[in-house]
Amino acid sequence: MSVQVSTRIDAATKQQFDKICDFIGISPSNALTLFIKSVINHNGIPFALTAPPAMITKMTRETMFGCMRGQFTMADDFDAPLEDFKEYME
Repeated sequence: MSVQVSTRIDAATKQQFDKICDFIGISPSNALTLFIKSVINHNGIPFALTAPPAMITKMTRETMFGCMRGQFTMADDFDAPLEDFKEYME
C-alpha cells in the first residue's frame, strides 16, 4: 500500500527539480522516494546541514555555542584564561 506525500515549494524550484530529474532519467516522485529511503537508511538527513558562510559572519562568538549560549564567553586574548592556572603549570 502506498500513501501520498505532499509539500509546497515555489514554482522556480519545482521547475529546476523537474528538469534535473528528467536529465538523470527519473521521475520527481522517484527522486523524492529515494531521498526518503536515504533518510531512513542514514537515520537522518543524508548530507550535512550547515549555516551559509554569510550567516556565520553575522553571529557573535557568544551565539555560536548553541545550548551553552550565555553561559560562557570567549576571551579576546587566547592566553588570558591560562593566567588562572599559571601556578599549576610551573
